[in-house]
Formats: sequence, structure tokens, C-alpha cells
Amino acid sequence: LGKVKEGAIVAGAKRVEIFPYDFSNVEDSGSVIDKAVELFGGIDYLVLNHAAMVSGSVIKTPRYREHSYIKRIHNINTFSFFQLFIHALPHLEKAGGHIFVTSSMSGEMPLGFGSLYVSSKHAVNGFFYTIQQELLARKSSVGVTIGALGFIQTDDLTALLGEEDIKTFPEFARGDVKECAKGMMDSLITRPRTFTFPNAFNKLQRILWYVNPYYHEMINSQMPAEKTDRMMEDFLVRAKERGFQAGNI
Repeated sequence: LGKVKEGAIVAGAKRVEIFPYDFSNVEDSGSVIDKAVELFGGIDYLVLNHAAMVSGSVIKTPRYREHSYIKRIHNINTFSFFQLFIHALPHLEKAGGHIFVTSSMSGEMPLGFGSLYVSSKHAVNGFFYTIQQELLARKSSVGVTIGALGFIQTDDLTALLGEEDIKTFPEFARGDVKECAKGMMDSLITRPRTFTFPNAFNKLQRILWYVNPYYHEMINSQMPAEKTDRMMEDFLVRAKERGFQAGNI
């Protein structure tokens, strides 16, 4: 966050404030909005971008079946998004502002080695697509863009997956991180209802999921359980080596 702050100031931002917060504590998450309003006098844009990335199968991983762990993941990925929106909406209404919801293609289709993450993103998408409709019905000046993001090839993700596993994803399925960031920023101005990235590959995936009754069989033939389990084990080893708390915040 400190590097982000420095970059924003270099780019011309007059003032940047950082509010550290653990979004597993949903009850007080609205305090982040209150603090921003207190310091800046209002809110023009709300970007919901935090997440707990949980890799691995609920069927195979006992910890992922614990109620307390499931609740923690959904507090961070789902319920805190709802609460931030609820607290920010009156201020956004005053400004005619816009919301960017950083979600995932995992919110629109299944991903066999991420049951908890996928379920949280489905809930986020269902909520905010409905909010879009409700805001339109109220003729609200507030817009919502849902980011249906796929594989974004960040430096960290490349290091965690490794060169061989990266090749599992075709080149046109991998999104450039700078292009993705630019698309997200542009969305605050152009206000599309959905920002899909990488565009062509993810739209193809959507069509396949909606129209192909054998989608699960197709994916499992490409990514059998043995291969997926091995990829996840390697991912967790690399995450630990790089100091990430994989599956946690």
C-alpha cells in the first residue's frame, strides 16, 4: 500500500490516505467509509478490490469445511462488500458517483479447485447485478460496474504458479496486468455494466458454460483431479516460500 501511495502521488494525487482494516470484521467495516468522508468530505468512487484467495477443494481439505473458516472467507469476500456499498451509497448519491466491483469469472461459472472462493464471487455478482437493476429502477445517478476478471498475469501469480503451470493457460487467456488496470480505471468514466477481461477468452468461456451441457466433463478432461491437486500443492509450497499465507489473510 505504501508503494501504491507513492505511485499515486508521483502521478499527481494531491492527497492519499491509507486506512488499514481487517475485513473479516464485517460489523465495523463501514468505519472505513466514515473515515474517508470525514477526511475528504465525500466519496466519488468506490472500488471494492480486497479478497481472500482460497485455492483447493472443499472435498479434499478438512479446514475448508470448518464453519468458522467458511464464515471468515465470506466475511472478507462477500459481506464486507455489501456493507461498504450500504455505507457508501448515500455519499455516492450526492456525488453521482460510481462503483467498481472487482469480481471474477469465478462469479459466473465454476472453478473446480476453488469452491469457497467461487461461492463468494457468485454471491457478490448476484448481489451487485441486482443492485444495478434496482438503481436503474430508481433512476439513481450511481452506476455499478462488475469486473469479470479472468487470469491476470501478475508477477506474484506467475511466481506462485511457475513457468510450466502458466503454460497450462493459452496465451490469449492470460490478461496483461497494465491493460487490466487501465480498463478498470476507464470503467469509472465509461460506466459499463460489466468489464470482462481478458475479453475474448472470457466471453467464450461464458458461452461454453451456458450452452454446453457437458462443460464439467470438458474441463475435467483438460484438468483432471490428479493434475489439479499437484498444481495446488506446488502453489502452496511456493506461496509459503514467498511469505504468503495461502488461503488466509
